[in-house]
Amino acid sequence: MKTHLIPLITVLAFIIIVGSCKKDDAPKAPDIYGSWTVLQTDAQGLQYNVEIRFNTDNSYDWILLDSVEGHSNSHAKFNLIENVMVITEDADCSFEGEYYLIKELDKLAIIAITDGCGPRANALEYLWVKKQ
Repeated sequence: MKTHLIPLITVLAFIIIVGSCKKDDAPKAPDIYGSWTVLQTDAQGLQYNVEIRFNTDNSYDWILLDSVEGHSNSHAKFNLIENVMVITEDADCSFEGEYYLIKELDKLAIIAITDGCGPRANALEYLWVKKQ
């Protein structure tokens, strides 16, 4: 009996130690919800201020803060998987888009992984600042 007791205690101790380890190693979804702003420049060199508002229903609103000819507000829905935003529904673009989201303090970098919609990529791929 004693010969089986030591291996059994060792196995149980291993299971308890492994089971109690934190699972914080996996990347977490950044807290992106709320409003972010940036000064953008289009292909013609026009500059304008934009706000992106991430809603808790996993949609976003891209909102022009200045009047700019040829540009309009847009709305899309997305899924957030760890630090990747997958745009699934966008009335202005028929393709899905995938973007890395990197948040550091009051800044949010949106970086295209893949997107077949050039105008959307041009509108999103910036370093945004949290709106106060």
